[in-house]
Amino acid sequence: MTFASLTGKRILVTGSSSGIGRAIVLECARAGADVVLNCRRSVEAAEQVAEKARSLGVQSTVIPADVADEQDRRKLVRAAFDSGRIDAIVNNAGADLLTTEFRDADFAQKLSILIQTDVIGTIELSRAFGKRFVEQGRGVILNIGWDQSDRGMEGDSGELFATAKNAIMGFSRSLAVSLAPNVRVNCIAPGWIKTAWGQVASDYWQQRVMSETPLKRWGEPQDIANMARFLLSDDASYMTGQVINVNGGAVR
Repeated sequence: MTFASLTGKRILVTGSSSGIGRAIVLECARAGADVVLNCRRSVEAAEQVAEKARSLGVQSTVIPADVADEQDRRKLVRAAFDSGRIDAIVNNAGADLLTTEFRDADFAQKLSILIQTDVIGTIELSRAFGKRFVEQGRGVILNIGWDQSDRGMEGDSGELFATAKNAIMGFSRSLAVSLAPNVRVNCIAPGWIKTAWGQVASDYWQQRVMSETPLKRWGEPQDIANMARFLLSDDASYMTGQVINVNGGAVR
Protein backbone atom coordinates (compact mmCIF):
# COMPACT_ATOMS: atom_id res chain seq x y z
CA MET A 1 0.00 0.00 0.00
CA THR A 2 1.35 3.42 -0.98
CA PHE A 3 2.10 5.72 1.95
CA ALA A 4 -0.29 8.69 2.11
CA SER A 5 -2.19 7.59 -0.98
CA LEU A 6 -4.84 9.99 -2.22
CA THR A 7 -6.20 7.71 -4.91
CA GLY A 8 -9.93 8.13 -5.36
CA LYS A 9 -10.01 11.56 -3.73
CA ARG A 10 -10.80 14.90 -5.33
CA ILE A 11 -9.06 17.88 -3.75
CA LEU A 12 -9.50 21.63 -4.22
CA VAL A 13 -6.47 23.87 -3.68
CA THR A 14 -6.91 27.64 -3.60
CA GLY A 15 -4.12 29.92 -4.75
CA SER A 16 -2.65 27.11 -6.81
CA SER A 17 -1.04 28.81 -9.81
CA SER A 18 2.42 29.09 -8.22
CA GLY A 19 4.54 28.53 -5.14
CA ILE A 20 3.18 26.39 -2.31
CA GLY A 21 -0.22 25.95 -3.95
CA ARG A 22 1.33 24.65 -7.16
CA ALA A 23 3.50 22.22 -5.22
CA ILE A 24 0.51 20.92 -3.25
CA VAL A 25 -1.54 20.38 -6.42
CA LEU A 26 1.21 18.38 -8.07
CA GLU A 27 1.96 16.32 -4.96
CA CYS A 28 -1.74 15.47 -4.62
CA ALA A 29 -1.70 14.41 -8.27
CA ARG A 30 1.37 12.21 -7.70
CA ALA A 31 -0.51 10.61 -4.81
CA GLY A 32 -3.40 9.78 -7.14
CA ALA A 33 -5.93 12.54 -6.40
CA ASP A 34 -7.95 14.41 -8.98
CA VAL A 35 -7.39 18.11 -8.40
CA VAL A 36 -9.39 21.30 -8.70
CA LEU A 37 -7.25 24.41 -8.97
CA ASN A 38 -8.32 27.89 -7.95
CA CYS A 39 -6.63 31.16 -8.85
CA ARG A 40 -7.59 34.82 -8.71
CA ARG A 41 -6.30 36.06 -12.05
CA SER A 42 -3.31 33.91 -13.10
CA VAL A 43 -5.53 31.62 -15.16
CA GLU A 44 -2.88 30.80 -17.76
CA ALA A 45 -0.39 29.77 -15.08
CA ALA A 46 -3.06 27.70 -13.31
CA GLU A 47 -3.94 25.97 -16.58
CA GLN A 48 -0.28 25.05 -17.01
CA VAL A 49 -0.26 23.48 -13.54
CA ALA A 50 -3.50 21.65 -14.36
CA GLU A 51 -1.94 20.29 -17.55
CA LYS A 52 1.08 19.08 -15.57
CA ALA A 53 -1.29 17.33 -13.15
CA ARG A 54 -3.05 15.63 -16.07
CA SER A 55 0.32 14.38 -17.31
CA LEU A 56 0.58 12.53 -13.99
CA GLY A 57 -2.55 10.57 -14.86
CA VAL A 58 -5.29 12.40 -12.93
CA GLN A 59 -8.14 14.71 -13.82
CA SER A 60 -7.80 18.42 -13.15
CA THR A 61 -9.82 21.56 -13.69
CA VAL A 62 -9.40 25.28 -12.99
CA ILE A 63 -12.00 27.51 -11.31
CA PRO A 64 -11.00 31.21 -11.28
CA ALA A 65 -12.33 33.08 -8.25
CA ASP A 66 -11.14 35.76 -5.83
CA VAL A 67 -11.43 34.27 -2.34
CA ALA A 68 -11.57 37.81 -0.90
CA ASP A 69 -14.86 38.44 -2.72
CA GLU A 70 -18.08 37.07 -1.23
CA GLN A 71 -19.78 36.45 -4.56
CA ASP A 72 -16.70 34.75 -5.97
CA ARG A 73 -16.49 32.48 -2.92
CA ARG A 74 -20.08 31.38 -3.45
CA LYS A 75 -19.31 30.76 -7.12
CA LEU A 76 -16.26 28.70 -6.20
CA VAL A 77 -18.18 26.49 -3.77
CA ARG A 78 -21.02 25.97 -6.23
CA ALA A 79 -18.75 25.26 -9.20
CA ALA A 80 -16.55 22.88 -7.23
CA PHE A 81 -19.42 20.66 -6.15
CA ASP A 82 -21.33 20.99 -9.42
CA SER A 83 -18.35 19.43 -11.19
CA GLY A 84 -18.15 16.43 -8.84
CA ARG A 85 -17.57 15.28 -5.28
CA ILE A 86 -15.00 17.19 -3.22
CA ASP A 87 -13.15 15.26 -0.52
CA ALA A 88 -10.85 17.99 0.77
CA ILE A 89 -9.99 21.66 0.47
CA VAL A 90 -6.60 23.30 1.00
CA ASN A 91 -7.04 26.99 1.81
CA ASN A 92 -3.69 28.16 0.50
CA ALA A 93 -4.70 31.47 -1.14
CA GLY A 94 -3.13 34.46 0.57
CA ALA A 95 -2.29 38.06 -0.19
CA ASP A 96 1.28 38.65 -1.39
CA LEU A 97 2.25 41.92 0.27
CA LEU A 98 5.97 41.61 -0.47
CA THR A 99 6.41 41.20 -4.24
CA THR A 100 3.21 42.54 -5.82
CA GLU A 101 1.62 45.97 -6.22
CA PHE A 102 0.51 45.73 -2.58
CA ARG A 103 4.09 46.17 -1.30
CA ASP A 104 3.76 49.97 -1.51
CA ALA A 105 0.43 50.14 0.34
CA ASP A 106 0.33 51.61 3.84
CA PHE A 107 -0.12 49.50 6.96
CA ALA A 108 -3.90 49.91 7.17
CA GLN A 109 -4.36 48.97 3.51
CA LYS A 110 -2.17 45.91 3.87
CA LEU A 111 -4.05 44.85 6.99
CA SER A 112 -7.38 45.15 5.18
CA ILE A 113 -6.09 43.09 2.24
CA LEU A 114 -4.81 40.36 4.56
CA ILE A 115 -8.01 40.24 6.56
CA GLN A 116 -10.18 39.98 3.45
CA THR A 117 -8.04 37.39 1.65
CA ASP A 118 -6.26 35.29 4.23
CA VAL A 119 -8.66 35.49 7.17
CA ILE A 120 -12.17 35.96 5.82
CA GLY A 121 -11.43 33.96 2.68
CA THR A 122 -10.12 31.01 4.70
CA ILE A 123 -12.84 31.16 7.35
CA GLU A 124 -15.78 31.47 4.97
CA LEU A 125 -14.56 28.78 2.59
CA SER A 126 -13.76 26.45 5.50
CA ARG A 127 -17.26 26.90 6.89
CA ALA A 128 -18.94 26.49 3.51
CA PHE A 129 -17.00 23.37 2.59
CA GLY A 130 -17.25 22.10 6.15
CA LYS A 131 -21.05 22.20 5.94
CA ARG A 132 -20.96 20.21 2.70
CA PHE A 133 -18.50 17.73 4.19
CA VAL A 134 -20.74 17.15 7.21
CA GLU A 135 -23.66 16.49 4.87
CA GLN A 136 -21.66 13.94 2.87
CA GLY A 137 -20.29 12.33 6.02
CA ARG A 138 -16.59 12.97 5.48
CA GLY A 139 -14.04 15.56 4.42
CA VAL A 140 -10.74 17.23 5.21
CA ILE A 141 -9.92 20.92 5.57
CA LEU A 142 -6.29 22.05 5.54
CA ASN A 143 -5.37 25.66 6.26
CA ILE A 144 -2.09 27.56 6.12
CA GLY A 145 -0.70 29.50 9.08
CA TRP A 146 2.78 30.85 9.87
CA ASP A 147 5.33 29.47 12.30
CA GLN A 148 6.29 32.87 13.73
CA SER A 149 2.72 33.94 14.46
CA ASP A 150 2.70 32.72 18.03
CA ARG A 151 6.24 33.76 18.94
CA GLY A 152 6.47 37.12 17.20
CA MET A 153 8.60 38.91 14.63
CA GLU A 154 9.48 42.59 14.55
CA GLY A 155 8.32 45.12 11.98
CA ASP A 156 5.21 45.79 9.93
CA SER A 157 5.33 42.46 8.14
CA GLY A 158 5.66 40.53 11.39
CA GLU A 159 2.73 42.39 12.93
CA LEU A 160 0.57 42.02 9.84
CA PHE A 161 1.15 38.35 9.14
CA ALA A 162 1.00 37.37 12.82
CA THR A 163 -2.41 39.02 13.07
CA ALA A 164 -3.80 37.18 10.06
CA LYS A 165 -2.17 33.81 10.53
CA ASN A 166 -2.86 33.60 14.28
CA ALA A 167 -6.51 34.11 13.43
CA ILE A 168 -6.38 31.23 10.95
CA MET A 169 -4.54 28.94 13.35
CA GLY A 170 -6.97 29.60 16.21
CA PHE A 171 -9.97 29.26 13.93
CA SER A 172 -8.68 25.93 12.60
CA ARG A 173 -8.39 24.48 16.10
CA SER A 174 -11.95 25.52 16.96
CA LEU A 175 -13.45 24.43 13.65
CA ALA A 176 -11.90 21.00 14.15
CA VAL A 177 -13.94 20.61 17.34
CA SER A 178 -17.10 21.91 15.67
CA LEU A 179 -16.90 19.51 12.72
CA ALA A 180 -15.68 16.36 14.48
CA PRO A 181 -15.93 13.41 14.24
CA ASN A 182 -16.40 12.99 10.49
CA VAL A 183 -14.52 16.06 9.22
CA ARG A 184 -10.88 16.70 10.04
CA VAL A 185 -9.33 20.19 10.17
CA ASN A 186 -5.60 20.85 10.45
CA CYS A 187 -3.21 23.70 9.71
CA ILE A 188 0.36 23.81 8.42
CA ALA A 189 2.54 26.64 9.72
CA PRO A 190 5.40 27.13 7.22
CA GLY A 191 8.68 28.69 8.22
CA TRP A 192 11.10 30.38 5.82
CA ILE A 193 9.94 29.00 2.47
CA LYS A 194 11.61 30.05 -0.77
CA THR A 195 8.61 31.32 -2.70
CA ALA A 196 8.61 34.54 -4.77
CA TRP A 197 9.96 36.78 -1.97
CA GLY A 198 12.56 34.28 -0.82
CA GLN A 199 14.03 34.11 -4.30
CA VAL A 200 14.85 37.84 -4.27
CA ALA A 201 15.44 38.41 -0.55
CA SER A 202 18.46 40.53 0.38
CA ASP A 203 21.68 39.20 1.88
CA TYR A 204 20.43 40.25 5.33
CA TRP A 205 17.43 37.94 5.05
CA GLN A 206 19.47 35.14 3.49
CA GLN A 207 21.83 35.24 6.49
CA ARG A 208 18.97 35.56 8.95
CA VAL A 209 17.24 32.48 7.57
CA MET A 210 20.45 30.49 7.97
CA SER A 211 21.01 31.73 11.54
CA GLU A 212 17.42 31.03 12.67
CA THR A 213 16.99 27.65 11.00
CA PRO A 214 18.81 24.68 12.58
CA LEU A 215 18.66 22.73 9.31
CA LYS A 216 20.56 25.60 7.64
CA ARG A 217 18.50 25.96 4.49
CA TRP A 218 15.42 27.61 3.13
CA GLY A 219 12.35 25.44 3.01
CA GLU A 220 10.98 24.63 -0.41
CA PRO A 221 7.31 24.59 -1.47
CA GLN A 222 7.74 20.83 -1.82
CA ASP A 223 8.42 20.56 1.91
CA ILE A 224 4.96 21.98 2.59
CA ALA A 225 3.41 19.82 -0.11
CA ASN A 226 4.84 16.68 1.47
CA MET A 227 3.16 17.47 4.79
CA ALA A 228 -0.07 18.45 3.04
CA ARG A 229 -0.19 15.08 1.27
CA PHE A 230 0.07 13.26 4.58
CA LEU A 231 -2.54 15.39 6.36
CA LEU A 232 -4.99 15.02 3.46
CA SER A 233 -4.60 11.25 3.40
CA ASP A 234 -6.29 8.57 5.46
CA ASP A 235 -2.92 7.90 7.08
CA ALA A 236 -3.62 11.03 9.15
CA SER A 237 -7.11 9.85 10.13
CA TYR A 238 -6.41 10.32 13.87
CA MET A 239 -5.17 13.90 13.47
CA THR A 240 -7.41 16.93 13.75
CA GLY A 241 -7.17 20.36 15.36
CA GLN A 242 -3.39 20.44 14.92
CA VAL A 243 -1.10 23.26 13.82
CA ILE A 244 2.09 21.70 12.53
CA ASN A 245 5.27 23.71 12.01
CA VAL A 246 7.23 22.87 8.87
CA ASN A 247 10.16 25.17 9.48
CA GLY A 248 13.47 23.36 9.69
CA GLY A 249 13.35 23.37 13.49
CA ALA A 250 13.37 27.16 13.90
CA VAL A 251 12.62 28.27 17.45
CA ARG A 252 13.22 32.02 17.10
